[in-house]
Amino acid sequence: MTANELIALADLKEPNSYTHDEKLSWLSSLDGKIHAEVLLGHEGAEDAEPFAPYENGEEELLIPFPYAEGVYTHYLIAMIAAGNAEAARYNQQIAMYNANYSQWWNAYHASHTPLHALGRFLF
Repeated sequence: MTANELIALADLKEPNSYTHDEKLSWLSSLDGKIHAEVLLGHEGAEDAEPFAPYENGEEELLIPFPYAEGVYTHYLIAMIAAGNAEAARYNQQIAMYNANYSQWWNAYHASHTPLHALGRFLF
C-alpha cells in the first residue's frame, strides 16, 4: 500500500483540513521510527538502506497487508484528532493504533530472527 492510498483512505474515514504534505510527513515520521526501532533490529537489516522521508506519496509503506490499514489509518486519525485538540478521539484512535501495531510487531518478531546485541561481561 502506498502512502497516497493510505492518506486517501484516512481522508474518507475522517474528513479534515490538514494538507496532504502534513499527513505524508506524519507517515514518514512513523515509518522512520519503525525502520530504526524494529526493522534494523532483525534479520535482513544488514542489507537495509537508510530510511528516506516520503517525497511524493508513491512510496510503499513499511508495514504490509493485512496490518497496514489498521496501523496507519488509526495513526493518521489520531494525529488529526491531536491537531484538533480532541483528547477523547485521540485516546480512542491511539489505543486502536497501539493494538494494531502490537499485532504487526508480534507477527514480524515471530517471523524474523532478532539480531543479538554485542555481548557484555557481567561481574
